[in-house]
Parts: sequence; structure tokens; C-alpha cells
Amino acid sequence: MDNTLLECKVYEFLGRLSIALKKGDVGAERKYLRQIIVVERLQARHAVQDLVAAIQGLNQAERSMRKAKEAGILFPLGERQVESLKEQVSEVRKSLVAYGKNLCAFLDIWQQRGATLQDLCNLCNRDYSQVVEGISPDRIDEAFSGLLFVYNLDYKDPRNRGWIDFEVDAPLTHAAKEYWLDIMLHTPEGQKASNEAFEKCFPEVWDKRLHIYTDPDGIQRVIDKDGVEIGTIGGVG
Repeated sequence: MDNTLLECKVYEFLGRLSIALKKGDVGAERKYLRQIIVVERLQARHAVQDLVAAIQGLNQAERSMRKAKEAGILFPLGERQVESLKEQVSEVRKSLVAYGKNLCAFLDIWQQRGATLQDLCNLCNRDYSQVVEGISPDRIDEAFSGLLFVYNLDYKDPRNRGWIDFEVDAPLTHAAKEYWLDIMLHTPEGQKASNEAFEKCFPEVWDKRLHIYTDPDGIQRVIDKDGVEIGTIGGVG
């Protein structure tokens, strides 16, 4: 479905939600909030597909450039293509972050208007009893956005390879992960919270930690605890 049409559907359901709010019709509020979430999830799925394609294109271009460099071939057009592809990856990732932000917000509002964990499990096509079994009792009443982020509720990968794979169809998980990762990497509050959590969980390696900063040219540089640059991060972050 065309993304413009999806955007129109979101605005349509937002309009209906507004009317339901004015009427105080909580049942209708839940209905339209869920429909908004479903459409935003579809947009996030498209963004994930676009991101996978963009990353694959970038990786292929970078491999070609490395081979050319090893062969002593200068290819300025290829270098410009790589930079263009990096920008494309960045822009698509930003769109996925935006969908993640919207989805987390709408999920929590949906919960506030009376949606239950059972409703969330149905949305994620998960068995309620299995989900409850895997959630710590002290977290069962947490916000939907937090449960989604921590427990990857729509991520079902029988291979269980130990990391979140974009190839697995789990748009809610992917969008939420990109949103919270963006907060942790690019906001002072997020960096502070992630540093505190890391120090608490891994005190033995805290003093050996590395720092990453982006210079004015947009290059991510890795710095050790003594302030010495040990490398740069290329390709996609």
C-alpha cells in the first residue's frame, strides 16, 4: 500500500479518535487507537524493508570500493555513491525511529484507555499465557511500550540467533528498538541513563569502556579511556 495512502488513513483515524474523545466514548477511543497502531505498524514494516535494502546496497558499494582500492583504482564516483548511500541509510533509519516514537506513544495511550495485555498479545499475534510466563511479575503492569522494548513481543524467530535480525518480520520490535537506541545514543538523558545502567551491570569493564563521538565531518570516532583514538566507525551504525 502506498505510504501516502497510509498517512491519510492515520489522519482519518486521528479525526475519528478526536470525535470519540469529545463524546467520551472510551470503546471507540480504543478502537481507533488500535487502528492507528495497525497502520503505523504497516508503515514501520515498509521502513524496515527499505532500511534492509539500503544497508545491502551500501554494503555492496563499500565492498566494491575496497576491492577497487586494493587494486590501486581510484573511483571518485564510487566514493560519492557510498556517501549518498550512507545518507540514504541514515534517512530511512530516521523514519523508522519516528514510527517507533509514534508507536510507543500510541501503545501507551491505548493502554491508558483500557487496552489490556491480552489485547497487546493479540495485536502481536502472541499467546497470552506464554507472554505472561516470560515477563517478570514485577513488570507485568508496565507500560506497553516498555514491555514491547524489553520483551520483543512481536519478534518470533525460531532460529533464536541471539540478536535482533531485521530480516525477521517484527515491525513493532524493530521500530521500538531503533527509537530507544536513538534516545540512548543521541540525547544527554539517554546517554546518562545507558551509562549508569552499564556501570551498574558491568562494573568490572566500566573503566575499560570506549567512547564514540561524531566529529564536524560526520565521522564517528572511537576513543579509549585515555582519550586516544583507536579507530572510526564506517558504514552503518
